[in-house]
Amino acid sequence: MRVKKVFNNNVVLGVDEHGAETVLMGRGIGFQVKPGEVVDTGRAERRFVAKTMPAERLAALAAEIPLGVIEVMEEVVAAARGRLGEKISEHILLPLADHVHFALARARTGALIEYPLKWEIENLYPAETEMGAAALEIIERRLGVRLDETEALPLALHFVNAQIGSGDIAATMQMTQWLRVALETIGEDLGVAIDQRSLDAARFITHLRYLFLRARDGKQARAADDQIGEAVRNARPLEYACAERLARRMEELFDWQVGREEILYLALHVSRLTAQPDRSEGDRVDV
Repeated sequence: MRVKKVFNNNVVLGVDEHGAETVLMGRGIGFQVKPGEVVDTGRAERRFVAKTMPAERLAALAAEIPLGVIEVMEEVVAAARGRLGEKISEHILLPLADHVHFALARARTGALIEYPLKWEIENLYPAETEMGAAALEIIERRLGVRLDETEALPLALHFVNAQIGSGDIAATMQMTQWLRVALETIGEDLGVAIDQRSLDAARFITHLRYLFLRARDGKQARAADDQIGEAVRNARPLEYACAERLARRMEELFDWQVGREEILYLALHVSRLTAQPDRSEGDRVDV
């Protein structure tokens, strides 16, 4: 592997014989090194492959963040993987570290940011929010700085991003707004109060996350038998009508097409979310 560009003494962008680019980080790896020279891989303590941004931009990002902050965020990522699962990969390390780097700078000046969607994040992503709070504890223990509690919210969104495979925080915020709209729509249509921290609600929110991403990317759920769709429509007319309304709202808000298969699966999830034994029509229940 040869050096394509040197960003500072600790970060270089390397390229292999196939043209694949890798960001290499290590103390002194870029010292007195010129483009075209062979990389001293023995100095590379960390390697990053760009997934959601150009490799040169990723390298520039790495060059701006102190190594000490990156080391702390490695502990945070490891803890998040233990709590939230293997989808929390090393790919979120630098975006997380970048956010924390600027949060630390704000803390030194006493500046605070009011993050939107506080209610949505805390209620729709409780596990990720708890991990965000745990990350603040790790940062305080390792760096001696207590960040404001609201900083757990953007960290939670990074963890959500990692799990759904989206590299775009703006898209995740858009999805979060949609999730709240969807739950409010179900409550209005079916006259139920939904416990958003219940297991059924968590499953439903997971389904909506992936529905959102498929619709955004122009994909559809696997095809379903027409007879199954008709059976669900007849057996659960209110739930099916609610699913159709959710689909139309998504199309209106985002100008995406939601197919009939998606509506069928959505109706089934709405039915599971709102099902209660011996519930008469119009009763209001906690799920």
